[in-house]
Amino acid sequence: MKTELYSKPFKKYPSIISFLILPFHPSSIKTSFSFIFTAWKSFVVIQNKQKFHITRKNVVNVEHPLDEKIPFVPSNVKIYMDFVWLFCRIMAMFIVKKGITEGVRLNKKIIRFIEGLYIRGSHIYNHALSTTKRPHYLKMFKFVVIHLFDPHLLCVPSLHVAIVVGVWAKVREILSETSFSEEEKSQILDDIYYGSIAITESVLFVKQHSINCVAGALYMLTASHDNGFFTEEDANHVINSLFLEPEYIKDGNEIQIREYIGKMYKNLIESSKNSTDWETALYNWLDTYKNT
Repeated sequence: MKTELYSKPFKKYPSIISFLILPFHPSSIKTSFSFIFTAWKSFVVIQNKQKFHITRKNVVNVEHPLDEKIPFVPSNVKIYMDFVWLFCRIMAMFIVKKGITEGVRLNKKIIRFIEGLYIRGSHIYNHALSTTKRPHYLKMFKFVVIHLFDPHLLCVPSLHVAIVVGVWAKVREILSETSFSEEEKSQILDDIYYGSIAITESVLFVKQHSINCVAGALYMLTASHDNGFFTEEDANHVINSLFLEPEYIKDGNEIQIREYIGKMYKNLIESSKNSTDWETALYNWLDTYKNT
């Protein structure tokens, strides 16, 4: 997606509302700080321990030849960096529409869900670290921040993708229990979905992830949650929504990319049916993957 075409979902709901209320409201203090601690421990600490040679884990290059068909589009970093603000604006929306008490109650479900994704992701990262070829591009300040704070060692599964797509599924679940009108529910979910697809594409355009990382994230959403939360139909819907306006990817390459992501996702699902846990399929994939 061209950056100038990206209209931030829920932009009329300032993110500051979430930051001013959720970490300080009596009923959400514990939930908020538990999430912060988990994100720090399960994401920041794991890769920085490797960066500073405290650990020496195996690092798998998860690049795929089809990634070369996706150009590096630096302007997409603005979309890429919107992923935190997207779910903060969603939470602000619930507070504005439902009031502080009910809004906080609903937002605690979102926060706990995202915290759970960090925990699930850490199960894989503690098994093997993963990386891709990332250009050393420092001509924009946002890239300076990325290179400074992200050692780029936690690629499969992509938490970026799992969070934005997963929040869409979680809000869908939450809305089924609320008094929003059907029209409101549809609009809210459409806006989140639009943002999640744009951000998923952006992780590939700024070369923070491989198409393998996207498939791994969608697999984790399906396999590590109860049946019906994020179905195979949902995953295929997301995959088939990618690169529908191929201004950067042409000549049928976008079709090959969607087909590959769908195939890898399906293979992981099939592999998980022979295991008692969801992690083993990704463990085995990381242990045997060759980026050729």
